[in-house]
Amino acid sequence: MNRPQQHLQKHLSDDELIGMLYGLGNIEDAESHLAGCSECDERWSAMHRALGMARSASAKTTEISARRLAVQRQQILERLEQPLPVSLGWRWVPVATAASLLAAAMFLYQRPSVPQSAPPATAAVNAESDAQLFTDVYSMEQDVEPRAAAPIRALFQEASFEKGPQ
Repeated sequence: MNRPQQHLQKHLSDDELIGMLYGLGNIEDAESHLAGCSECDERWSAMHRALGMARSASAKTTEISARRLAVQRQQILERLEQPLPVSLGWRWVPVATAASLLAAAMFLYQRPSVPQSAPPATAAVNAESDAQLFTDVYSMEQDVEPRAAAPIRALFQEASFEKGPQ
């Protein structure tokens, strides 16, 4: 009776087996399934062995002798004590940058121009143009009919038609 139930039950997925390796998920149900399913039990054993090999491989440490560590430390200290090579060209880079920025700022700087007073003739012309403007606005305001309607009015003007011979 246990055999037919086994075939009706689905197998554990790889994710569920990996979860069991790390103690995640419903471990009791998965262990009871492993007890009854030989295929899942074989996969579980293979994963468990692979994890064991990976852990043992990472646990192995390569031993480094104290003499090698001392030599390595000495080389690091020697490199730290050496001054960095500085070429003459690199010393002038900040100075050249500052000078170019100063030159660009002076080139782009513009003095505010003092507005010149308008000559009296221009003021008189402005007064005339203002008077003309007020006259035009007043006349437009007095017209009852908008300017855009003038062409339409011309279409509807009465025209006298003479009767022709019939």
